[in-house]
Amino acid sequence: MTMPTPYRSSEYPMAAQQPPVEGQIVPATTSEVVIGPGGSPVRIVGYREYAGGLAPIYQEVEAVQRTPPRDLSPQPLIDPRAQVLAAGGVGVGVAGWGLGQVLTAMAGMGAAAVGALALLILAVRMPAPGRRGADAGGQQQAQAVRGDVYNITNHNTVHNSNRWGGRSTTNL
Repeated sequence: MTMPTPYRSSEYPMAAQQPPVEGQIVPATTSEVVIGPGGSPVRIVGYREYAGGLAPIYQEVEAVQRTPPRDLSPQPLIDPRAQVLAAGGVGVGVAGWGLGQVLTAMAGMGAAAVGALALLILAVRMPAPGRRGADAGGQQQAQAVRGDVYNITNHNTVHNSNRWGGRSTTNL
């Protein structure tokens, strides 16, 4: 970049009408960054009168730092610590489910054992098939005289219609 051109009053008619007082700062029209006298980037922030003309007032600008290179190595989608915590939670859930299965099976075995015990007690208390009747001390059953036997058959037809919103219609 080049150094700024010196001030010319013909280019700035308002400045020519009212010359600045000694030491007065005149705002710059642009804030371009230029290379200053020391070779470092500077910004012109205003002008002041110096030796019968206007001299720019510089403000030093920080040198632009180079952006550090990015780490492009693949990263895990989920944080490893979160994976460990989630796996622990899943493990506890699976262990609880398995414990529930075992307890349910034990309850089922207990119910089956009670049922088998009830059947065993009924079988022991029931008399043998050969000992039934009056000889075995039981009641004697009289043969009842039966009349005509009629078979009655009933046929039912059900018509059910289900609609949206839980509406149902049933016709018999």
